[in-house]
Amino acid sequence: MKVKTTKKSVKNSFSNIYKIGYCNAQYLLEGVNPFAYSSGSYGWSCDYYEIEGICISTGYSPIGVIVDYDLVKKYDKKAKEILSNYDLDYQKRKNKVNKLLVKFINEINN
Repeated sequence: MKVKTTKKSVKNSFSNIYKIGYCNAQYLLEGVNPFAYSSGSYGWSCDYYEIEGICISTGYSPIGVIVDYDLVKKYDKKAKEILSNYDLDYQKRKNKVNKLLVKFINEINN
């Protein structure tokens, strides 16, 4: 269950925060639950995911270092292909997407 937090609190809690636009990594983050969200005067702003010790912020108004759109789309497309492969059972698809997510994190965090 995610809790409401402030952007300032998240900035103070993580040294590495990366921002991804709304729904740009929906397949890559499939099965990963956000730990928190922020909202502003216009409502929901973004969700926060902690993965491999870093924070990914995604939404209408995310915070952090911008991740290259083409890189996100490349990994999200691969995740979609994995999730669409019904020759594999659910757990195998989930494990493959999780491995892909770790590879993505390693690439953006270097």
